[in-house]
Amino acid sequence: MIAGPSHSRRTTVVVVGNGMVGHRFCERLVEFDTQRQSRIVVFGEEPRPAYDRVRLSEYFRHRDPQQLALTDARWYADHGIELHLGDQVIDIDRFERIIWSKRRVEMTYDVLVLATGSSPFVPPTPGIDLPGVFVYRTIEDLERIVSWGRSARSAAVIGGGLLGLEAAKAALDMGLETHIIEYAPRLLPRQLDERGAQTLKSRIESLGAKVHLNASTQQILGECSVAGLRFADGSELNVDMVIVSAGIRPRDELARYCGLDLGPRGGVIVNDALLTSDPHIYAIGEVALHRGMIYGLVAPGYEMAEVLAANLTGHSREFKGADLSTKLKLMGIDVASFGQYEADADVATSFTFEDPVAGVYKKLLVTSDGKHLLGGMLVGDASDFPRLLGLCRSGKPLPGPAAELLLGKAAADGGADLDDAALTCSCQNVTEAQLCEASVGAPRAWLN
Repeated sequence: MIAGPSHSRRTTVVVVGNGMVGHRFCERLVEFDTQRQSRIVVFGEEPRPAYDRVRLSEYFRHRDPQQLALTDARWYADHGIELHLGDQVIDIDRFERIIWSKRRVEMTYDVLVLATGSSPFVPPTPGIDLPGVFVYRTIEDLERIVSWGRSARSAAVIGGGLLGLEAAKAALDMGLETHIIEYAPRLLPRQLDERGAQTLKSRIESLGAKVHLNASTQQILGECSVAGLRFADGSELNVDMVIVSAGIRPRDELARYCGLDLGPRGGVIVNDALLTSDPHIYAIGEVALHRGMIYGLVAPGYEMAEVLAANLTGHSREFKGADLSTKLKLMGIDVASFGQYEADADVATSFTFEDPVAGVYKKLLVTSDGKHLLGGMLVGDASDFPRLLGLCRSGKPLPGPAAELLLGKAAADGGADLDDAALTCSCQNVTEAQLCEASVGAPRAWLN
């Protein structure tokens, strides 16, 4: 907890990482620390202040990093935050509570917050170091991809997950023949069932990309630069550019080096207060391992940031975990999932709707008595996502038959308004009720 007004010395809070979650923590700490008892110092490895990684692929349209910026250096200065950009923290003395940076900045801390995020997982495939192989994580990565893409004709994206599909959209936007290489038998296996994944695959292929499922890359071919891929079945694919997007790994090397407790597969172990094994060090975002889970979405990271900022300013909150509900536009295609989408037939019943011509697939899972919504997925049309997610989270009875709800028909009582629990923004975790409260006297109808 930050020292109270009776203390003459301000508490030094050092934040390692200036990504989306690290920046959100700074915003909330400034907001909650009304007595200005904290001195905030931020170290960011990248050369620019925090930017919106969720919209990273938009860079290929405008090529302007400023359009992705969440803030600028002036915001930090205006709020008394000491910002070190392009400088990586490389060592921590936990006993003296001192950090050192690559640029030889030495800083004593009272509270240390690790918000180092994650890095792309790059499989140890032969040829992975060839020129023409890229990862898809930062603006600098995208700049290198754009530069190489000017002379390329085709690209393979290794990984058919959320980021992989974003990378594939970028390759298509550059006019490249685009191949998506996925080891699993379907796209987005954590978000979609087989039919939903098939619908998404069909929509993606209608855009011109080619999807290769059950494809295990054994080697990246080429001598001076990328020339193709060889798969486990012996087949080969000729491409002159490879973008690796095969998952993420927590950036826990700093925590490992200073002896913090880590999970068996990485990640800094934290409790419900986001506290690590050191009583003065916290971890939030994709580097934090909470109850055995690392969250690769921004919304749980934002929630962690808020919980920690509140606790450091005298409140008492806990991070109890977060669901993986999300709504995204992948390659221009709406994809959303929430709650459960698979369960035993004796406890749940599923309702599905499919329009192969329009490329739309919807599935809802309800309790066996048909009274409550357990979860679902939407591909091609996610317009009902806020209402359905709110209903799922609230635990309220269904307003009508599940089949009508699936088709987007009005509730049984004829009401058109969103429920108060409906999520208006999944990244910010803002509900309809919160949006209305923030609007000075605005009628709810104006906000829909």
